[in-house]
Amino acid sequence: MARMHSRKRGKSGSHKDYTEDPRKFVTHSDTEIVDTLVALKKDGLTKSQIGIKLRDQYGVASTKAILGKKVGEILKENGLQDQVPEDLMHLIKKYQNASRHNAINTKDRASIRSAALIMSKILRLVRYYKSNGYIPREWNLDKVIR
Repeated sequence: MARMHSRKRGKSGSHKDYTEDPRKFVTHSDTEIVDTLVALKKDGLTKSQIGIKLRDQYGVASTKAILGKKVGEILKENGLQDQVPEDLMHLIKKYQNASRHNAINTKDRASIRSAALIMSKILRLVRYYKSNGYIPREWNLDKVIR
């Protein structure tokens, strides 16, 4: 599949290859894994950081394969879901940095275009999240960007 804002093709992605028994290398019980997840979220880590830490330090390759639920679902059950999804928040921070750069460097046309492309990605993602119920319909992007 082609990239969104360039003419390049992407590299083909890898797929996760799990054995018949995903618990083969896991020494922790299900409740220990969930407790660790909750503790890591309370320490301020994002979902992707929690997944990396579980994989690298605790030997849990996939919570979906072991527990039958994704990290986000477990956090939602425990009332620790983020207000704004992680990927949207990263795009908003990227846009804020580009806007700051554009305010200082007014003749940098490439940066102005990249800021416009980032904003289009943000708006597309917000529309998707509102339509699928990840964020409320009355959620406003202006409050977050400023």
